[in-house]
Amino acid sequence: MRLRVTAMMCVFVLACAGALRAQTPDALHEMYESNQAFALRDAVEHALPPLFYRGVAAESMNQVGLARKFLHAFIATNPHSKDAFDAHELLGNLYFRNGFYREAFAELEAAHAEKPDSADVNNMLPLFRVLAGSPDMQVVQRKSTRLMRVGEDRRSLPVEINGKQVTYGFDTGAALSVMGEADARLLGLTVKKTATKLSESSGSGVPGVSFAVAEDLVIGGLHLRNVPFFVMQDTGEPFVGVPVASRGLIGLPVLLAMQAVRWAPAGLFEFGSTARLKEPVTRNLLFHGASLIVQVGVEDKVLTFSLDTGAVDTDLNEGFAKKFPELVAAGQKESRAITGMGGSNKYDSVLLGPVVFRMTGRDVMLKAPHVFVSHSLGNWDGNLGNDILYQAKTVTLDFTVMGLSME
Repeated sequence: MRLRVTAMMCVFVLACAGALRAQTPDALHEMYESNQAFALRDAVEHALPPLFYRGVAAESMNQVGLARKFLHAFIATNPHSKDAFDAHELLGNLYFRNGFYREAFAELEAAHAEKPDSADVNNMLPLFRVLAGSPDMQVVQRKSTRLMRVGEDRRSLPVEINGKQVTYGFDTGAALSVMGEADARLLGLTVKKTATKLSESSGSGVPGVSFAVAEDLVIGGLHLRNVPFFVMQDTGEPFVGVPVASRGLIGLPVLLAMQAVRWAPAGLFEFGSTARLKEPVTRNLLFHGASLIVQVGVEDKVLTFSLDTGAVDTDLNEGFAKKFPELVAAGQKESRAITGMGGSNKYDSVLLGPVVFRMTGRDVMLKAPHVFVSHSLGNWDGNLGNDILYQAKTVTLDFTVMGLSME
């Protein structure tokens, strides 16, 4: 018994020493620069690291108060550093996804003052500037709601905008909600055009993005005011062939206002406190910029995917190919098109054999996934779509604890 206790104590001491080494400023900096978002979150929670990294972790968990506290305190003591520029950008992303558009614009202006030649900041400033001219998004009422989705595929939500009924899908890959031009006209919305270019999956982008603000939006027991929508042409994806009054997608700011959402392939959709995950929770979600990211297991590796309920298929990225060269070598080379709001482009890809993904304690198989070897879908190992999610009986996203569950 004594030998076993001694061995366990050695393991404990070594683990603690490893954790302390992982929390040095240099190690935290490496995690931050290499987009190891989950490792950084875990390291920060086991010590009192520098303010900047505490702020980075809080922003990734959408902890508005803590992120604001830590990042503003860091900026005050390091006003013209590279990390101060990043802190302003992080706060801008945080405020944007939560509907605080005036604060988002102020942070982006501050980032621009630090680095006037930043391409990303210069691209987003026109949109943020116009959004800041509208009131912030406001939660008027939030009650737990259980409803059935509608439409031929039973994947659309009944939504009331400015007193008119529409049926829209929901898309965790959308930084803002989206609608087509015909729906904007139907709803009587004023459309404004900006010089901002919107990134999208095909790689083409959408130049001069337009948007409109819905003064009133109701989904079940959720009542919001001042909800912005990107407004897209009806002639392309995702609305070509879709009936008017169904050309819309509910994006992240509205989903965040729901706090937790649960859905089933048969059509059930639930949100609010009754959709919350029960303890213990696997905290496998984070925000990174405009993306919601999730941890996924494949073989003995833990990967990071963007989570996209607006995507029919799961696409694997160059990061996946580098981690599994044997799978790629055994696959079949091909060329595959990616179609997005900006059009359609073909990229070199490899058709793989069956791949098993480990999602919150269950195995999900894709029989013939594609891995793109010449097109990067962001910083992640892939983009996780509905071909994985809809293999579960129910899927829950709980933004209050940043956890996804498939049951």
